[in-house]
Amino acid sequence: MLYEIAQWRVPVANSKKHIEFWEEHLAYQRTHREKFSYKRSRVLSMSDQETPGEEIWMWIDEYENQEAYDRMSKTLRNDPDLSKYRDQAHSRADTLFIPGSLRTEVWTEHFRVD
Repeated sequence: MLYEIAQWRVPVANSKKHIEFWEEHLAYQRTHREKFSYKRSRVLSMSDQETPGEEIWMWIDEYENQEAYDRMSKTLRNDPDLSKYRDQAHSRADTLFIPGSLRTEVWTEHFRVD
């Protein structure tokens, strides 16, 4: 398995708008599932004890393998409708995130216990 993990910060004052953003964003993904090759996606948050006015958010997208991740990356680059949607979503998210806080990494799973 391959995991794309992103983490960012959101001011507590933007929390409700941020939740609404993700509800809409994931609804789009559910209704256009053929465009998204991840196996599973999650969005999580927690309060930041060190910075009380901020929350830490993350998404974890799970891919079956490198090919599925590459297919998703290619779709994001080449599908005009998805590119337009992504640009609009990023513009909106940028107003909710703390600037410069978004970090994305791709991890490979080596062992698992179910």
